[in-house]
Amino acid sequence: MNIIGKISFLFGLMVPVSSFAFSDISAQDPQFHIFSHLQETKIINGYGDGNFYPERTVTRAEALIIALRAGDIVIQKEFSGKTYFSDIDPNQWYAPAISRGVETGIIFNKNKTFNPNNPVTKAEFLAFLFRSTKVDFTHHFGNRNIALDIPNEAWFVPHFSYAKKYQIAQIPADKFYRPFKKLSRREVAMMTFRQLKIFHGTPATKLLAELQAEIQQFLTLSREKKISEAEFHLHKILDLNDKLTRTKNNSNAVAARFISRSMKNLSESLRYFRREKTLLGIEYLYIALKQAKKANEKSSEITPFAKELVNLINETLISFTTPTVQQLSQR
Repeated sequence: MNIIGKISFLFGLMVPVSSFAFSDISAQDPQFHIFSHLQETKIINGYGDGNFYPERTVTRAEALIIALRAGDIVIQKEFSGKTYFSDIDPNQWYAPAISRGVETGIIFNKNKTFNPNNPVTKAEFLAFLFRSTKVDFTHHFGNRNIALDIPNEAWFVPHFSYAKKYQIAQIPADKFYRPFKKLSRREVAMMTFRQLKIFHGTPATKLLAELQAEIQQFLTLSREKKISEAEFHLHKILDLNDKLTRTKNNSNAVAARFISRSMKNLSESLRYFRREKTLLGIEYLYIALKQAKKANEKSSEITPFAKELVNLINETLISFTTPTVQQLSQR
């Protein structure tokens, strides 16, 4: 992709596309802008009937093609090479992509079959996507304890380590990544879009993605009242916030400062609640709420996390203020 194409791509990541052709996706869908952008950049197409079918399972052949397009790897329209696998018919629509995948090292032909019509798993798709977008796994091979269902010796450890760091595939609250889960088109679209922001972005974009992943972990653990574990992520958030601020990334840096302050005050309030100093805890919660709302106003990229933080603080306020009000009314 040339420089003009990259600028257009990055602009498209930030600005929702107004024209939208998928008849089964409403403007209220939370992934509306993702589907729209991937359609406009011709990375994920709709079907002949005008639908996207977001919950339809993605096959291995489809997943490979999406990954190749995401990495700007050209696929020949006409098949003229080797099939490489015994179960690939050279007359099938996906034959050129599979041949290209082998030739570029995105897939390997160690096995005799590719199983193009089988559903793609999360581990397989992340491997396709990350290889196509030239991810450097240097600092991810030795990582351990990524999730409860990611064995330390598994081949996909670096893929899920990277996915966790940049929130490409969000780890659920139960800490099970489900590497063998069959993916829907919605899930594939979300992972592709998140990785494209990093692939075409700046160092500040990477910092923001890493910050968002840490914020998500903080929120998840705070909801589960795992305060010590949440505070571990808070320290990383503050460090990333400092790095992002030094990039002078305008609204994102300002929003990051507000959201980290909010988290510090939320963490402080929970300490007071543990020591049964309820009124002080409530006071810090209100300060945290005010700062979370400011973060929401400053950056559209931080907005989803700021809103979730606002909801978490409100839930905490309700849980602690209701008993306090009841106690005061009984005096």
